[in-house]
Amino acid sequence: MSEIDAMKNVETAFEPLNEAEIKRVLDWACARYLGISAAAPAVVQETQDQRGSDAKRKTGKKKPKGKVLPKQIKDLNLKPQGKKSGQDFALEKKPTNAMHKGVVAVYYLRDVLGLPAISVDHVFTFFKNATWKIPADLFNTLQQAGSAGWLDTADSQNIIITPIGENLVEHDLPKQGK
Repeated sequence: MSEIDAMKNVETAFEPLNEAEIKRVLDWACARYLGISAAAPAVVQETQDQRGSDAKRKTGKKKPKGKVLPKQIKDLNLKPQGKKSGQDFALEKKPTNAMHKGVVAVYYLRDVLGLPAISVDHVFTFFKNATWKIPADLFNTLQQAGSAGWLDTADSQNIIITPIGENLVEHDLPKQGK
């Protein structure tokens, strides 16, 4: 099989998949065949740009350009009875940068609160509760944490902490002084 035939097969295989499914397949392929943990951001962006152009051609409509800003989830209880509060957990872990803060938030939401799915809105709410500065593009910050191997952000409505992220929170935070 030639490279061109392989590319045609990949294109055919990706046709029925949505963007999140394509990203997961590309992440797997990059890890399997290139030894890296995630698809290169430039490749993913190029794919997204191309899919946006394809969507425009097919529907005649442009995708909206404005960012969707995260919203605070008013009924998210970050002070659960009988459990450590989100604010206390944040103070205990002492993350020093926005990516670490995102990982700490996802860990708390999953492991302490037991949420079945964690969205950018959940993380935004945790940041507000912890009185942390909100990054200009919170989802991009979470994606960077994904590129570092701490999170899986293929689905923005179901952000998953990886075993590497668990180790960061459980064993490496707070950072020990030298």
